[in-house]
Parts: sequence; structure tokens; C-alpha cells
Amino acid sequence: AAIASHIAQPLGIEAMRAAWGIHDITNEQVARAFRMHATERGFDYRHACMVAFGGGGPMHGTRIARKLRIPRVVFPVGAGVMSALGMLASRMSCEVARSYRRALTDMDVGDFSGIIRVLEDEAVAYLLKAEVARTDIQIDTRVDMRYRGQGYEVEVPLPQGDLKTAFLGLQDLFAQRYRENFHIELSEPLEIVSWKVEASGPEPELPSLQHASQASPGAMLKGVREAWFPSAGGVVECPVYNRYALSAADRIVGPALVEEHESTCLLDVGDVAVVDAWLNLIVDIAGDEGDRP
Repeated sequence: AAIASHIAQPLGIEAMRAAWGIHDITNEQVARAFRMHATERGFDYRHACMVAFGGGGPMHGTRIARKLRIPRVVFPVGAGVMSALGMLASRMSCEVARSYRRALTDMDVGDFSGIIRVLEDEAVAYLLKAEVARTDIQIDTRVDMRYRGQGYEVEVPLPQGDLKTAFLGLQDLFAQRYRENFHIELSEPLEIVSWKVEASGPEPELPSLQHASQASPGAMLKGVREAWFPSAGGVVECPVYNRYALSAADRIVGPALVEEHESTCLLDVGDVAVVDAWLNLIVDIAGDEGDRP
């Protein structure tokens, strides 16, 4: 009623069309923000896979992927509570970062190692205070680098082990990462802008996250209801599936809705979802092959 009176009537359109406009604008806002973020990081998301979670993520994921030309979307089990689950499933960790711009030619191995060791000691101290054994702590080190004069950086992970070896190979590591992002290599001097050290504890032991379905054979289809799919011409009779009745290797072709307690997964027209061994929904987005990178 609110959409009909405040949006549809002033615009002279149907309430359903106005509601779709709200949904589509939301998708475009998310896609636009992602484009900007990806551009700043030099990341080509067209070759990536989107993971859609949160209470509303699975309802918007496939349509945002279409806007971004992302070919595949994953809906994990319990997508609506994935953030809470992540807190339980993630390793205890602490990341320390410092902004400290240094030209690569102005440093030697001692300078390089000294900066990283200070950050490493700080990060490890938090885990030791949390009673994580030092032998169980893993160290990951990264530096943000750029060619001198650039306004953006490329994150370069350092190999595990000897910092001397990492320092001596730093120029080649940066060149490789830069080529991966921009497909070119320059001959300008290099500089490190930021230093990052992450200390992580062991993986927590968790029970299996797979749901145990109590549904009878054939119960995966809950029913059919009307839903708005512009790519199908408007309102269609849309099948509704019970996520908890799905098994590995089950296949669903959109348009379809897949319901679970915390969220609803939307498959647009032509999307194909397959259930993997961990009961994630792996959705291949429909589209012309010529549109794919």
C-alpha cells in the first residue's frame, strides 16, 4: 500500500513495477559500489566467483552478478547467519598495519627485516595474551607497493620463511602482481607504502555444517507462487524449493526461489544451480557466451 500510494501513483505506474524499481535500484547501488572498489584495487571481478550471504544477499546476488558480468554465484548453507558462523569458524588472528613510505633502493635487508619484525612481535603478542601457543601461530606478511609517482598501490604477499630471500625477490614479486592486475610492466623505481603482518592461530574444531534433511523423497519442491521476473515478461508462476530437502548433485533451473530459515535464494530466468558436496548452491548465471570474458 505504501509503495502504491507514495511511489506508483505519483509516477503513473503499477505498484508491482514500482516495487521492482526499488529492488533494481538497490542492486545497481551495490554493483556501482563494487565497481568502484574493484577498480581501486585493480581487480577484474569478471573472472571471479561471487559469494552471496546475509539475510538479503541471496535475494540480490544473481541480479547483481548480471550487472557486473560475474559468471558464477555461490549461496552457502545458512547464508543468513554467515557472519555469525564466520566468527565461530575463523581462526583467532591479529593484523597489524603501518603506513611507512620507503623507496626500495633506500633499504637493505636489515632495514626491511627490522620493520617487519616489530610488527610481527606486536601481532603475536595479542595471540600469546589469548593463550595461543607460539608454535601454533602462523605469520603472513604483505606489503603495499607501487611505482614511484603512482597514486595507488598493489598488495604483494611475501613468501613464508627467510625475510632476506623475500627482500631480494621483492622486485620480481611486485612485477608479477602488477602484470596480473594491469598486464604491463614499467621501469620506474619502486617504493613500499604500507606494511602488514597477520598472526593467526590454529583452525578451530567445528562439527559438520551440513544440514540433515528430514524431508521425504520429492519434497524439495514446496509449491508454486507468483513472482515478478522482468526477463520472463512480468509475473510468472515460480517454483519454490525447500533448501533443507536438497541433496548433493540436485539441479534447479531458474526462475526459482529456494527458501531456508534465514534467507531466500533467487534464481533468475535461465540460471542453473547445482548442489555441491557441502550443500552450497553453485549458480551459473545465464547469459550469452559472447558476454563472458
